[in-house]
Amino acid sequence: MLRATADELSEAGLAGASVGQIAARAGVHPTSIYRQWGTPEALVLDAALTAAALHIPVPDTGSLRGDLTAFLTALDRHVRSPLGRALLALSGASEPAVEAARDRFWRERLGLAKTIFERAKHRREAAADTDPSMAIEFAIAPLYLRAGVMHRPLTRQALSRHVETVIRAFAPARARGRPRSSS
Repeated sequence: MLRATADELSEAGLAGASVGQIAARAGVHPTSIYRQWGTPEALVLDAALTAAALHIPVPDTGSLRGDLTAFLTALDRHVRSPLGRALLALSGASEPAVEAARDRFWRERLGLAKTIFERAKHRREAAADTDPSMAIEFAIAPLYLRAGVMHRPLTRQALSRHVETVIRAFAPARARGRPRSSS
């Protein structure tokens, strides 16, 4: 059903997707969807979580710059996908099933992604007092602002500038005054 949800959103978008169409694609009765997920929104959020796990891996390139560049590139691509746009659209929903699915999505994704900064601290690329959870939120927030509020793409140049800003913000005190590297 999650694959059918992703396919339906890709073709019809959130506004055009229906439980009936998703059920037909999955070869199940619509009541099966309601029985398992409670609401169509919870199904969409579950599909988004599954897609995020597949399409936004937490990289381990050996450097904070490499990890952030790879992670934020994949995240930006996902945020602009049909499931990513659906996730943005459902971000303000207040139904209990949607809130639970949304909380699970963010808890799981941020829990995985914070390892980028945990490894950076271990390699001494990030200050020892860096809170990995707060750092990853700081790193991803501008992507959601650009996609969900400003409707502006993240260019390669903007991504590079953002990665440098994040690195400087969490660098050990001795490294904060260093000029930008050319890599």
